This record gives sequence, C-alpha cells and structure tokens, in this order.
Amino acid sequence: MGPSFERYHGASNWRVSSCLELWKINNIFKIFLLSFVVVFLVLTLLLHNVVVARYLLFILIAGVAAYVALLVFPLLKPSGRPKTSQVQEEKRFPKTAALGAFVIVLLFVTSFVAIREFTVPTSGYQIMSFQFLTLPNGTALSMSPIRPSNQCGWLESMNVTTRQSAMQQGLQDCDYAWPHSNLSVPTLFLEFENFTELVYDLNSTNSPTGLTGIAILCFQIPSQSFQCWVPPARVSHLR
Repeated sequence: MGPSFERYHGASNWRVSSCLELWKINNIFKIFLLSFVVVFLVLTLLLHNVVVARYLLFILIAGVAAYVALLVFPLLKPSGRPKTSQVQEEKRFPKTAALGAFVIVLLFVTSFVAIREFTVPTSGYQIMSFQFLTLPNGTALSMSPIRPSNQCGWLESMNVTTRQSAMQQGLQDCDYAWPHSNLSVPTLFLEFENFTELVYDLNSTNSPTGLTGIAILCFQIPSQSFQCWVPPARVSHLR
C-alpha cells in the first residue's frame, strides 16, 4: 500500500503542477493575443498605418511558435523516475489545450486577414489637376478648399527638419485642425509623403474632360468622405 500510495501521490502532484504551468502559459498567450489585436486595430482603424500593421503578422507567428514550444518542450524532457501508465497518459499533449490554441490562432488569423482586406486603401481613384476627385466607378467630385488655409501637418510623424519648417510657417497640427470623424459633409483628406495634409469639400459634378489624372490610394470614411495619399509627392515648401 505504501509504494502504491507514493506513486499515486507523485502522479497527483505532477498533475497539479502540470495544470498550473499550463494555466500560466495559456494566460500569457491570451494576454499576448489580446495585445496583438488591440495594437493591430489601433494601427489600422485609428492611425491607418497599414504598412506597420503588416509586420505584426510576423510577431503573431513568433508568439504562437513560442507558445507551442513551451507546451511541447516539457514533454520531450526525459524523466528520471519510472512512469506508470496513468502518469504517461497525463504527460501526453492535452488535446483540449491544443484544440483551444488552434481555434484561437485560427480566429485571430482570420480576423487579421479580414481586417486587412477591409482596411487597406483601394486603387482606382484619381486627382484631376487638384480640382476633381474621380472615384473608381467614374463618378467625379469637385474639390474646393475647406477654408482659405486648408493645410495642416502630422507634426509628430515629420522629421526634425520638416517639423521645424512647418512650425516656423505656423502650420496647424492635423490632430487638432480637422474633424476626421463625425463628418457632416463629404470631405477629402489628401495626404502627401512629407506628412502634409490638404483638406477639401467634395461636391457632385460632371465628369471632367481633357484633364490628366494622378493615381492615388484612398480609404472611404463616413459621410461619403475619403482619406487619400498622393505617392510619392511632397508639398514643395516643406521639402
């Protein structure tokens, strides 16, 4: 009875410690996934920084690989004591944990792909002499400056030289200059490579003829408004 009790007691202790370790690893992995989703949503939906968001996929893959390694490595370590069939059964990779990890990873990878598809800028838009915005379906909208000085700058994103030049010229910070949400009228936010933004009101008009267009990439935002980039153009007075 003594040896049997010791074997049972040892198996129970191993089972408890194994469950505690697995619980800790699962919690860390859940925190990692939650952090990944929060950062990804902020980058894509608030900052519209799709380029940086793409690299988060590599971080996700690295985190998943580390999680799997932490689960599998203890199972590969040789044990110095003989194992009963019950202990051997307990040391097998837990199917529920494996299935849960797979479902979580699949869910977030699917969310990543779906969000990327809905948040990447789309092509087919054109700027005609900075007077008209042409949509992918051919609809033309006339552009008129939202105010006499319709320019602002993303000062935090500018390099030191450009920021100093912008501040000397009294350029407003885009974070405080324009309403980027809750728009009441169609608006075009036109961004340049040196983090300068021009803002225009949009109105329906007839399709322009005889004008050459510049291809741009745009997000569509509420109230039939657009946030677009003019690659690789720069605003000349802030070069």
